[in-house]
This record gives sequence, structure tokens and C-alpha cells, in this order.
Amino acid sequence: MMENKSIYDEIFDKPCSVCGKIIKKDIYNQGSCPYCKWKNNFLADENPDRVIYPNLISLNKAKKLYSESKPFEPNFEEFIEALHGYSEMQFEYNGVYYAVELVFNDKSKPQISLYNSQTKETTLFKDGEDFKNDAKIEGKLLKNIWDETTDRYWLQ
Repeated sequence: MMENKSIYDEIFDKPCSVCGKIIKKDIYNQGSCPYCKWKNNFLADENPDRVIYPNLISLNKAKKLYSESKPFEPNFEEFIEALHGYSEMQFEYNGVYYAVELVFNDKSKPQISLYNSQTKETTLFKDGEDFKNDAKIEGKLLKNIWDETTDRYWLQ
């Protein structure tokens, strides 16, 4: 009995879009790189300056960071760009986790909520610009302490 195989089930040896090492990718150019940890996909290849799921930085930034032997960490702007793709993000600061979520209350632009897992308090911001300019953690603007945050990722 012959198996019914499709081109969509096949895996190919192709170079990683970031480090160039040969990895396993599917027909859509998707495949996680075991060497540099980039999650390859055709949308990132076609939009190298945008944050594309499942990554938190753009392909071009990943190439730059890889060439400098630096980790693939999003800056504050990229974190917010990723938020608009994922709807829910998180980060840690001084041992406390914070959730950042898009909140859709009506047909207008989504608002952004910042939730403190320790105090259980939520602060609501009218939009991305309001969040960028006014979000505070421990009385400090988040944009000014961003480099001190860790575990920046989408909520899982």
C-alpha cells in the first residue's frame, strides 16, 4: 500500500535566514534553528524589518545581533510592535511579572492594559503612544528602565 504524501509534509535542508547554517525547513520556509535559535518563516523573510510571529525582533535585527554575538532581545519599541501581533505579552522587573495586553472594548483602537502580578493592579492606557510615554513601574517610566527588564515574551 502506498502512502499518500504531499509536498506540504516534506522537510528540506535549507540555510537559516539568520546564521546561514543548514537546518530543516518545511515548504513555507518554517523551521527553528538549533544553532542561533531563530524561528524561520517566509513572512519574516519577506518583511525583514518587521516583527513577525513567532519572533520578537525583526529578521534584520536578528542578523545584526547574531553577527555581534548578542541575544535576540526586543527593545521597548519592538516589544510594543510584537504586542500588536500577539495581543498578550509579559516581562519581569525586580522579581515581579507584568502582563501587557491589548483590550478591545469597542470598535475604536485597542487600549493597552498593564497588570502587576504581585499587587494585582491593572493600569489602562488609551493607546500605544500613551503606553510608551506614561507606563510606569515602581514610579519609573517603563521606557527608561526597559533594559533592566527580563523574560520578555508573549504570554503562554
